[in-house]
Amino acid sequence: MKQVFLHIGTQKTGSSSLQFFLHKNRERLVELGYLYPSQKKAHHNLAYTLFGDPKANYKADTWENIIAEIDNSSLDKIIISSEFFVQTKNVDFIQKIAEKLKKYKTKVIIYLKRQDKKMESSFNQQIKAGVYTGTVDFFLKESKIPDYFKLLNNWSQVFGQENIIVRPLEKEQIPDLYRDFLGNIGIPNLDGFNKTEDKNIKPNISQIVAINFVNQKAATKLGLKRQGFHKLNQKPQGFLTKNYPKSFFRYTQHWKASTKYNFIPYEKAAEVIEKCREQNAQIAKQYLGREDGCLFYEPLESYEHELLDINNLSKEELVDLCSYILLKKQIKGETKTELQQEDDNDNEEDLEY
Repeated sequence: MKQVFLHIGTQKTGSSSLQFFLHKNRERLVELGYLYPSQKKAHHNLAYTLFGDPKANYKADTWENIIAEIDNSSLDKIIISSEFFVQTKNVDFIQKIAEKLKKYKTKVIIYLKRQDKKMESSFNQQIKAGVYTGTVDFFLKESKIPDYFKLLNNWSQVFGQENIIVRPLEKEQIPDLYRDFLGNIGIPNLDGFNKTEDKNIKPNISQIVAINFVNQKAATKLGLKRQGFHKLNQKPQGFLTKNYPKSFFRYTQHWKASTKYNFIPYEKAAEVIEKCREQNAQIAKQYLGREDGCLFYEPLESYEHELLDINNLSKEELVDLCSYILLKKQIKGETKTELQQEDDNDNEEDLEY
């Protein structure tokens, strides 16, 4: 019976980088007896088709295609990866996945980021993706604290606890994500693998402040409330296009502001950790066999949180922001420049930015 390693994320745990690494090292994986099916970087469409998501493609990279590729391959170890498998905690949805994989033995691999860090990353991501225009306080009020224990128990209910591999993602426990993942599927080292660049790199604080400013101005022009979640990237207005954050990051790559920052106040982060203390202890004991109940080792150290204030940009950065906006307005509706063409090329995948 073939063995499937089903990597399900979670989101904001380096999934895009890992998928790119697996995609670029397909040949090496084959040499070692592993199949990373399809030619796409990730297997998001498998989740989309089960969800009935509007992005689903029912003609290519479907479950039928992937399963046929697995069955026709001489390789008996399979890797499937998409962080969108954890979009829902619904057991019925997980059961649908199990039904698709019923012919194989399945191990589920899941990476967890400490909940306060996960919420910080999610806040940052919403701004980057052009879907959030509110404050940190509003975000915390409207967002649920991740319930990892419920999530894991639902997957265990379907696949069995013995088949769930839980990996707490922090430097002390996992210095190298690629090495850790390979080790958990039976590959002891990185010998023969090509290292790849990290995807979804965190922007510096000046870049994220500028993007947030643009999001708010776009929301105002579109008549949307500036205190909430909006799919601005699906409502093009002026220079605002689906992938404008990516081209903006390239345009401002010379900005040297710090990438070490937090927007969630320390007191709020400590509150989140305290609320998660019991569930994290249960996960540590039940899934990792840690009697001390310690899931995450890194302590929360006191810090001063940053503000999303456009006035904190330097004069040079403000000039660059204005220049970028004017450039995008100028090329709108005209012949594509290299910058605009790069936006279109980036449109293919990399859903986390």
